[in-house]
Amino acid sequence: MTLHRSLFIALAAGLGLLQAGCLAEGPEVAEIGGVGYETLEGGDHGTNGLDTWDLAANEAMLWAATNDGINDLDNFAVAQLQAAPNSETLDYAVRCAVPQGVSGPGNYTGRGHLSTTSDWLDPDGFLALPEKLDLFTCMIAHVNPFNVDVNLMLTGDTISDGGMGPGQVATYNIEEALWIARLDSVNGLEYIVWPLDFLELQCPNTQNALLTRTCGGLQAGGVDTDCRVEVRTGGPRPDCTKNSTTGNWTCLGRPAIKTWLSSISYLTLYPGCYPLAQ
Repeated sequence: MTLHRSLFIALAAGLGLLQAGCLAEGPEVAEIGGVGYETLEGGDHGTNGLDTWDLAANEAMLWAATNDGINDLDNFAVAQLQAAPNSETLDYAVRCAVPQGVSGPGNYTGRGHLSTTSDWLDPDGFLALPEKLDLFTCMIAHVNPFNVDVNLMLTGDTISDGGMGPGQVATYNIEEALWIARLDSVNGLEYIVWPLDFLELQCPNTQNALLTRTCGGLQAGGVDTDCRVEVRTGGPRPDCTKNSTTGNWTCLGRPAIKTWLSSISYLTLYPGCYPLAQ
């Protein structure tokens, strides 16, 4: 079994795709009042627009690229990612791992989302296993299959301070989900996401809503063998614990990235969930 064996998610055949467009009726659930910003040192602004299948096709190559410095001229995997046609995987890896404003390979510019990946910039450096998983957690939080860029905010122990002002932070007042990547002894690299209370209340089928947000919905026969994202509904506990000081989460022993959405981002990513209360 290879390191990169995917965790495939089989959904019940009776589930269908979420309806396009907002549902006309729903419970009176308002947006969460106030952002409840977890830590002034732990938030950054990102753009969710990495194609799901782009990451799936280039995941193994990106993992290999982290074994050497990202700017190492002999890093064959980075060269392969640069040459991949119509791929944004390297672009998003640079956004996640390279400091804000610093150029990486392919003339991509870092956005400094992660605070743990600086060793990758050393030509003789590499990412150790925990930092590899931080990178892939950042990557999976940025995927969507809709071919549209959607703004979001990231918080967590591995997230840098992006210098967001109070006005920017207040825009992202919808708490979406907790995300991790981890290595499983049986399944290899896998992704797990826990929807938070807002989605549990707003989406009639929260599991399908998040799978649609990350994977585009069900494939023939009700099984999406390329999705590779496990959605655990019913709240993050007992898998996750929240730091009472920072408000950041750890799930299954891994530092989780929490995503926050604006109203526009929510309506774009979750067209089949209930509209926001006015």
